[in-house]
Amino acid sequence: METYAVRGAALKTTGHYRRPGSPGLYCGRPAGGRNGIFAVVRGWHLCKRCVRAEARDRSEAEAVAAAWRTEVVEPAGMLVTASPARPRRAEQLALDGVPRPHEQCALFAA
Repeated sequence: METYAVRGAALKTTGHYRRPGSPGLYCGRPAGGRNGIFAVVRGWHLCKRCVRAEARDRSEAEAVAAAWRTEVVEPAGMLVTASPARPRRAEQLALDGVPRPHEQCALFAA
């Protein structure tokens, strides 16, 4: 994730996370330019308030995504396991013996 300096900062040795959709940082200061290149400088560190707030927003977003995630649930009474008498693919129909009429139509339609 990109880090930014505070607007007008002289040293730029502190990295801040920018709040999505706003011109400011998570710690409430105005955002300046990107300063990820300074990460190799001695004394570089990240703003603790920005790190905590970004982690909180990330966990909230993951919780919302998990709540909206849908899983396919098989209705009760549906055949879940494959049966050797009923092949899954149309290519297997001709190899398993005499196909049933409705399966034969599916074979030629494919």
